[in-house]
Amino acid sequence: MNKKLSLLITSLAGTLLLVGGGAVVSCGSSGSGGSGGSSGTGGGGGTIPPGYIPLPSTSTGFVQDLTAGSNVIGPWYAYGDGVGAGANTTTTDNANSDCVKKGGFAPTACSQIGAPTPGQPFPPTDLATSQMCTWGTAAMVMNKSGAPDYSDLWGAGISLDLNNPGGDAGVKGDIDLSAYKGVSFDFSAYTGADSNMAGPPAGAMRVNFPFTGEHATDSPYWMGATKASSPLTPPAGGSLHVEALWTDVGGPYYLTQQSPAVTPPAFDPTKVQSIQFQVFTNATATTPYAFCVANLALIPK
Repeated sequence: MNKKLSLLITSLAGTLLLVGGGAVVSCGSSGSGGSGGSSGTGGGGGTIPPGYIPLPSTSTGFVQDLTAGSNVIGPWYAYGDGVGAGANTTTTDNANSDCVKKGGFAPTACSQIGAPTPGQPFPPTDLATSQMCTWGTAAMVMNKSGAPDYSDLWGAGISLDLNNPGGDAGVKGDIDLSAYKGVSFDFSAYTGADSNMAGPPAGAMRVNFPFTGEHATDSPYWMGATKASSPLTPPAGGSLHVEALWTDVGGPYYLTQQSPAVTPPAFDPTKVQSIQFQVFTNATATTPYAFCVANLALIPK
């Protein structure tokens, strides 16, 4: 699947749910107080646990850790199979996208991103929590040469480059994050006035961690060694607090289900490039989505 563009146990209000692989998520409802409550238009709320390294965004969607020593620097942006590598403030470069240029499909068949606009600054909906929200519809996979074309119709999402000082016009590079255990964030539905109100699609999202050395453009993802998707299902009206440990980043699972099966390389946190929140596609129907990510932070060892 082409993606070339570029939980923690705390005292959070809510219920602790044990997920496979030892990962833990904490669910908070919009009616609960403290770190489980909702915020802005996404229900993200929450606070970053003490000792964690925050990765706050500026008002234009740029992250630069100047104080904690992680050296993370880069932009948040929207990406998708209908977005070309030349997307900028005046165009999404749809003509050069995987969907149109490689797949030969009409622009209307591509994944559609309602917000933020690819290539343009990506402001948080809540600056205090650096809440980044998006909505759109991932494409339905269609046939090409008699087979479903997952390579060119692979979905959409939002991403943060972790080593890209040049921003939207720059090139992402590797960063060594092995000094940390992983990342934490709050995940919720996006209910802003401009949203399609679809919420996060159950069983259709992955938290990808592209790195140098991965199999082709098949990035490993959180819980990707054994699961088809990352477990991202927030409670109605509330938020899901997630701790994604490097030890739980693997796969992608779909490579092991091919015939012949492919064994993907182990994830290497010394060469990670970005974090992607991807809505992936299927050959049955389109997949509407609307979600937010807030309080992104690195987990110290």
